[in-house]
Amino acid sequence: MQLSPEGRTLFQQHLQTALRQPCGVCGTGNWQVEDAIFELREFNGGPLTNEGAIKPLMALTCNACGHVVFMSPLKAGIISIQQQAAPVAQPEAVEVSEED
Repeated sequence: MQLSPEGRTLFQQHLQTALRQPCGVCGTGNWQVEDAIFELREFNGGPLTNEGAIKPLMALTCNACGHVVFMSPLKAGIISIQQQAAPVAQPEAVEVSEED
């Protein structure tokens, strides 16, 4: 998902308060903000499934060494996820036979 201009502004504002340390690998503070929101999927043992947790992430890349840092677009206020109620189990049909 590509960031809108408003989303990019919100994320840069969030970074000014949240990203207070330089790169943990090389010590520089020259970060590149990616223009997309990525997904981190729960590992389910192999093939992709529709089950399991998916975490949205924003990526920042250090321009000096390439170290990548992930941050939550949920905490930055860029996106929100509505919790969906679990489907209600429907009772199974029971076949009734009439005995004479």
